[in-house]
Amino acid sequence: MNAAASERLRILHVSEVHWGGVVTLLGHFVEQQFLDGHDVHVLAHPGMPSLHPGAIVHQWELDRARPRSLPAARRELHRLVGVLEPDVVHLHSWFAGALGRTPPTLRGAGKVPVVYQPHAWSDRLSSRPGAALAVRASERFFARHTDVLVVNCEDELNRGRDLGVWTPGHSLGVAVDLTRFRPPTQVERCAARALLGIPEGRRLALVLGRLTWQKGQDLLVPAWVAAPAPDTTLALVGPGDPGPLALLAGGENGRSVILPGGTDEVLPWLWAADVMVLSSRYETVALVIAEAMSTGLPVVATAVDGAEEVLQGGPEDPAGTVVPLDDMGGLVREFSHRLDDPVLHAHESAAGPVRARELFAPHVVARRLEAAYWDAIHQHHAEKR
Repeated sequence: MNAAASERLRILHVSEVHWGGVVTLLGHFVEQQFLDGHDVHVLAHPGMPSLHPGAIVHQWELDRARPRSLPAARRELHRLVGVLEPDVVHLHSWFAGALGRTPPTLRGAGKVPVVYQPHAWSDRLSSRPGAALAVRASERFFARHTDVLVVNCEDELNRGRDLGVWTPGHSLGVAVDLTRFRPPTQVERCAARALLGIPEGRRLALVLGRLTWQKGQDLLVPAWVAAPAPDTTLALVGPGDPGPLALLAGGENGRSVILPGGTDEVLPWLWAADVMVLSSRYETVALVIAEAMSTGLPVVATAVDGAEEVLQGGPEDPAGTVVPLDDMGGLVREFSHRLDDPVLHAHESAAGPVRARELFAPHVVARRLEAAYWDAIHQHHAEKR
């Protein structure tokens, strides 16, 4: 298919990641691209949840825990690109990015424009300095085989520059279904609290996300136990092993700290909560921040990439605040302050949906991504000439 001859693009998304925010964002991308008339294909791990039925999904037998699966997965990627002849290949996260940009690369051998989206730079995935250095070196190497970089926020783009990645970049934001993630009516809020068993008069601070080292719950829980706010429950909602956090909570486990596990339906928690808390060690515009803002929930976050940008940047009123990455005491103080100050809470609650409409509307994010694709296509063909 010749992209220059038509506005309709044949797009191939490639993702080894099949959980979490990456999948949510991918779902928004493929749905909007299909609605815009593009021919959308996805090469994905068999565990990938269902995406929009308009996208054609190709199974990718890849398991990062089994290195022997990687050569076959790489061959399958190259084979599919040869069959589909896409106008652009969009690689999601480090593993797909590595397999698509290891020589002979898709951009070279397949002569196809390559867009890479890190979904947070992977040098932060390990606390071991040697591993982090190796990943940084790989990102610099792979950047030579990339036409355009797409990221969720300007902070992420700047972090890439700090790593030595100078590929032309586009900041997209994150897409949220604003018809679903909206402020609740009082009836809806009461129903959500009743569904979740939150007692009347009990305030709820919500931490939403997988129970992992990245999300920093292990740092937050001890700070909370040292100074819990009265009449308040800290709910750490997400899949993962709750055992270590329960030990950290000690006598507060089951009292002011609850660990309900994972859920496929986060909206009741957002509607029932009084404040959203993000304790992460690293992110790139955490999707839960965007969803919380869209529902009118004030957000208190560590200074991960994009947090200050979306919560406080620009002329609009702030929708929350940001504390330094290692300041868990400050995090607890700030979200407790919002529970105690109804005027501040109301102002930030009202600001969230206003900001969300400008930043997170799916069609707005899709326009930015399509512009990045055309940039990649034009750059690629100019270089070939």
